[in-house]
Amino acid sequence: MATPLTIMTGTITTSNSSLATASKTCINNSALNSPILIFLIFHKAIKFELEGLHRDAVDFAINHRTDINPLLRRYRFLRSIYRHHCNAEDEVIFPALDIRVKNVARTYSLEHEGESVLFGELFELLHREVQDEESYRRELASRTGALQTSISQHMSKEEEQLF
Repeated sequence: MATPLTIMTGTITTSNSSLATASKTCINNSALNSPILIFLIFHKAIKFELEGLHRDAVDFAINHRTDINPLLRRYRFLRSIYRHHCNAEDEVIFPALDIRVKNVARTYSLEHEGESVLFGELFELLHREVQDEESYRRELASRTGALQTSISQHMSKEEEQLF
């Protein structure tokens, strides 16, 4: 019997509970041997959520949904998680990486600042009074896509450097 495993907004179905247990054990053992893998897991989860948010923002725009609150809660959650993730990278990962590759820490920290600006612009849009206009909906989908692209590219570069 398939066991659904919910991750942020999506569902992954495993063939049985022993597979889920084996995967969890493998991740836990790997993380113990190489804690840096925890950041890779966060990268995958953040990318997954961004993909879902972009898809849902496009759906909000195309199908003229009226309740933006579910999207707003997810944007807030993602921004919070991403902020903590960036702080951990800035404080722990990048200084260690900077020893191997000079000036990489500053570059990635600047990218974090740029992504913070994108989040800020997105939240300004989310808090506008007029949310029913077509242009608002298109802009929401567009800004979500821009955020997804920026963060995904940034994380891919980090993963290249780390692994």
